[in-house]
Amino acid sequence: MKKILILSAFLITFQMLKASPGDSIFNMSYIHNLYITFPYPNFYDSLLYTNTTDEYIAVDINFNGEIYSQVGIKVKGNSSFNNPSQKKSFKLDFNTFVAGQDIHGLKKLNFNNSFKDPSFMREKLTNEFLIDHKLPAPRVTYCNVYMNNQLWGLYTIVEEIDDEFCWHWFDSNDGNLFKGDPHGTLQWKGSMNQPLYESDYELKNNSTLNDWSDLISLINVINNTPDNGLQAALDQKLNTSKFVKQWVAENIFVSLDSYIGSGHNYYIYHDTVTDKFQWIAWDNNESFGSFKMNLTSPQLINLDMYFISSPGARPLCEKMIQNVYYKNLYDMAYCKLRDDFTNAYFDPKIDSLRPVIQASVYADPKKFYTNSKFDSSFNYNLVLPGPEGLTVFGLKNFIAARAVAIQNSITNNAVDCSLQVPEHVLPQNEIILLYPNPVTTGFFIKTEIPISDIRLFDLQGRMLQSFPVNSEYIDVSKFSRGIYLLRINDVIVRKISLQ
Repeated sequence: MKKILILSAFLITFQMLKASPGDSIFNMSYIHNLYITFPYPNFYDSLLYTNTTDEYIAVDINFNGEIYSQVGIKVKGNSSFNNPSQKKSFKLDFNTFVAGQDIHGLKKLNFNNSFKDPSFMREKLTNEFLIDHKLPAPRVTYCNVYMNNQLWGLYTIVEEIDDEFCWHWFDSNDGNLFKGDPHGTLQWKGSMNQPLYESDYELKNNSTLNDWSDLISLINVINNTPDNGLQAALDQKLNTSKFVKQWVAENIFVSLDSYIGSGHNYYIYHDTVTDKFQWIAWDNNESFGSFKMNLTSPQLINLDMYFISSPGARPLCEKMIQNVYYKNLYDMAYCKLRDDFTNAYFDPKIDSLRPVIQASVYADPKKFYTNSKFDSSFNYNLVLPGPEGLTVFGLKNFIAARAVAIQNSITNNAVDCSLQVPEHVLPQNEIILLYPNPVTTGFFIKTEIPISDIRLFDLQGRMLQSFPVNSEYIDVSKFSRGIYLLRINDVIVRKISLQ
């Protein structure tokens, strides 16, 4: 379903202003407490077994004193599950056994165990950076978890990517939502082979219809469109400007358990308002260079700005970086985001967060690393126990070294950060959205740029009417049926079909 938004022409970011389900969970500065009551004493074996069945078992929970009965729980994760610790990541589903049950407007919550992260901060810092830069990503907060009254440890709560998430970010939730797992490389496998794609992606909704034609059409455009037609074709299918920024962020954070690295760990949602796919970040728990891809520590720190693993197997990035327009868009996004990838940006966040979680980290009986490793994880690289002797970067020293490497990569690749991609050549639907179109009596405007002029023209170029720039609704009911041109700021021209 969709909802119509009445927006001012000087809208900055409506998504950041409106309330969202779960705000009372994710916008809190304190650590939550979750008590899980299993109906049997040997609960841990049953919990582990959900990894085999992929089915929820019913538990009762107490969340900050709020009681919920018959909540579904199952373990989750790959590397975070396949380790000897008892502290497994898990998911709660409030709607599995009790129809309509939710927690503060949310149906599901993910609880992650901070495997490979002695600081407990990687996913939270990365996702908050994305959200601060208006890029879709799940919110993250903290929770002390108790199982049958036994302290199980400190977890991060990570927002579920589902219809509530899509409604908040995109103002629609009825389009297909795909997860790029287990092998979401976006490689072409033919137009008549939906089962082949089904082995590489997960459709998270609309399972009854089970129509993958929109995803296959996008993959077709990515792989089979000639370079001279790529921008026009791809801009019709994908929010390319937001994808490019997500791609840049993966590189800057050296978050390689992602599309540019391992080739998965993302969601892609077919937004029915814009009729475009929207890219959603996922699973950033191994950002700040913790997912190695067989690269050495110096190679990770100095990752080139155009790095793509597995040449030939990441067609979206490879086709875009070979296109002059998209390469310029990428370069400018890289220059812009690097401005905030600094110790000045992150250190205050780290320093304010550390005392909030420190006592809970110390008290965690099942954490993967010692208290001293937590204390050292902000300023020093650590060699973690295990057969590989994995090196995990300290957060602050990684940021400092990576910031220097980012600037070196810009210099080495002769990127001029003083240049800007002119707004009038940006994909028009990324600057301004008019809906509904076709129009019956009028339409709304949604935009992220200031508007100084709105005028309606006929197809002969004759100006018919000028509208106040603060108009929330453009009434064109007095005009006859036909095609008109809407000129905004003397640059952007959009066709209006009046029916």
